[in-house]
Amino acid sequence: MGGKNGAKKGGIELTKRSFRAFAEREDLQSIFVQFENAVNVYYVPTYSDTGKAEIDNIEKSESFGINESGSQLGEQFLAFLKGQKCIWREYQCKDGTGLKTRYTALSDGNEECINISLGGIYKGNNLLPTTISSMHYENETSKKLFDELKKTIRKMSVKTIDGYYICPCAYIKRDNYRFCKIDFKSPKEYDLKFQ
Repeated sequence: MGGKNGAKKGGIELTKRSFRAFAEREDLQSIFVQFENAVNVYYVPTYSDTGKAEIDNIEKSESFGINESGSQLGEQFLAFLKGQKCIWREYQCKDGTGLKTRYTALSDGNEECINISLGGIYKGNNLLPTTISSMHYENETSKKLFDELKKTIRKMSVKTIDGYYICPCAYIKRDNYRFCKIDFKSPKEYDLKFQ
């Protein structure tokens, strides 16, 4: 499921890369501990109600390893090298009481980072993939972060099926899960199949 494509922005060729991995919480912990040991990073949520937010350890996220939406879009973060600045954008949105201010790190100025959409378990037996992507793979820093995390996941995976990396705990319990590539509401024929 890895992909790459290009687009132009201001005459510069932009290259997007992505890959996905099915991983349980324990798999994700091992992956991110190794990644954080190899590269000095920090993470920011893609959206925040409280302003600029960052964490040093992604495993401390409240829903780490749990997919709360039931879709391939799990809790999302951007990963930056420490010392690099995240550019936040403020915007207005409606809630039950009127307009409120929210913040997003999804900004054109954030090119030296990677996107992480954490997958995990949804409602007991649905496993959704973690997606890693770079919107600016042509950027040296973004490429370094993407390649390092992909190398870590590739080393830890026990199998690759249809381009999806399968991590050890998820593989051991494969008979207990639906490997939902898109959404838990999708027909089962769209699930990842093991031979």
